[in-house]
Amino acid sequence: MDIYQFLELFVGRWRSQRSDHQFGEGNGSDVRSVIEITVLSFDDPDLINICQKHGIDPNTAIQPMKMSWEEESLSSNKPKGHALIVPIPDPSSPQKGLILTRQGKGTYELGTDEALTIQTVTSQNAIEERIWYGNPNLRFRVATLLQGDQASDRRVQSSKFYSEIRSTAPKA
Repeated sequence: MDIYQFLELFVGRWRSQRSDHQFGEGNGSDVRSVIEITVLSFDDPDLINICQKHGIDPNTAIQPMKMSWEEESLSSNKPKGHALIVPIPDPSSPQKGLILTRQGKGTYELGTDEALTIQTVTSQNAIEERIWYGNPNLRFRVATLLQGDQASDRRVQSSKFYSEIRSTAPKA
């Protein structure tokens, strides 16, 4: 599987189960959500703005996406949100590249094991996410937040595990 095929599988409606743990606090939680992922057109203003912010030509992106989610809850307060994900492949090695979001810029690499690893580093922390498929309609993700100024000082702050089942395939 190449990066293009991997990213094409992202699109659709997913039912997500998240388990998380905050290290040092001894607590965790389980949350269910619905995630909708759609492909952005290359003339989408949000895509153009993110690329301009990072000085990158929007036409170099592959499979730019908008991800929207809403937690399922019995209460009337149902947290929701959205994010833009803009992969920019390395021309010399398309299995590696940049991931642009509103929050910043990270790197990605699709390994020989067909798992995508995304790393985003800021001055205060790092987020490492690993994504893989059990089959085209079953996806797993692990996200780890590392806190600390220097790579040698970083410690695990929290970890989240997601299992996601596609409930609706992308529209053709």
